[in-house]
Amino acid sequence: MQLAPESVYQYLHKRQLINEDAVVKGHFMVHPVKTRNNIMKILVQPENSLFVKQMGNDKVANSLFQREISAYNFFKNNIEFASIAAIVPKLLDHDDENNIMVTELLYNAKNLHEYYMLTKNFDLNLAREQATILSTCHIVPDTKTDTSAFPKTLPWVLQLDKFKANEFFVNNEASANIIDLIKQNQVLQNALINLAVSWQYTHFIHGDIKWINFLTTEDCDGIKQKLIDWELADIGDPMWDVAGLMQSYITVWLLGFDNNDPKNYKLPDYMQPYDIKNTQSSARTFLYKYMELQGYPESYYSSFLIRIMQFTAARIIQTSVEGITYNTKIEANNMRCIQLAFNIMKDPESLLYELFNIKVYEYV
Repeated sequence: MQLAPESVYQYLHKRQLINEDAVVKGHFMVHPVKTRNNIMKILVQPENSLFVKQMGNDKVANSLFQREISAYNFFKNNIEFASIAAIVPKLLDHDDENNIMVTELLYNAKNLHEYYMLTKNFDLNLAREQATILSTCHIVPDTKTDTSAFPKTLPWVLQLDKFKANEFFVNNEASANIIDLIKQNQVLQNALINLAVSWQYTHFIHGDIKWINFLTTEDCDGIKQKLIDWELADIGDPMWDVAGLMQSYITVWLLGFDNNDPKNYKLPDYMQPYDIKNTQSSARTFLYKYMELQGYPESYYSSFLIRIMQFTAARIIQTSVEGITYNTKIEANNMRCIQLAFNIMKDPESLLYELFNIKVYEYV
């Protein structure tokens, strides 16, 4: 069964998720959202609106659906993970047969990318809260906790050496071509292999951290954030999540240049706020707050920061290649991303200072 805007009311009513009185009074609107999943925002009332997500029915989609539901079950039923429940929307229902999940819809929420685009305000308090959210998520499960629902899978970009370029995004020539280029670059290929070898299967992680997966809401108490989209939740390396947020600062900048003028390194006027020099204070605040919350000693900062930069480079590559699968062609900004990832892998200390104004030698 494939949900559609014209059939979603009957489905939600059957599963007793709709306030029928509110619908009778005319408070019912369906807003489809175009993504790889079938998503609809159901606007009823501020306190009773729903977010409906339906995944496909192939093997990969089934696995992702079960991982997300397993994560929510952890938050609800496992005391170790109960603290995460406060930073995610409430799961109201899930339909395993049709891969449908329904959560509360955070009324008038904006994802972090939308919020920054609208306000041009990189509030340091938001960065600190993001650090708090990730620190809250990064739990080392007790050895007695059943984590078999999570496959302990490496991100695909750390497995480039194990597969042919055309096996990652089938029937997409552009992505295969750029993956081939990466595989032929010994600096990049060896760095990715080393990250895969050093990957730690220790913590519960989100697996797909980026600005669009943080939702912001505002009330009389200020701005609050919640973390969504747990399809890639896993037991893995917490640095991958940290790197995911760091790459958001970089890719919004690099992907903001004019693709039609590849020799021009001046951002368009509307993208000027996202120049890396304007956002580095936010990124730096996030990093230091995360290290503080994790209780890392200063003697560990240097190795942590270098490894974060290497993971950030891998995450930049992943974001760039995944973007090509939607555009179906390699653009100038995609190559800018790959070039910067190469530069980071080659000299992470220098790029840490250049991009974020952090001097590693201060912690040696």
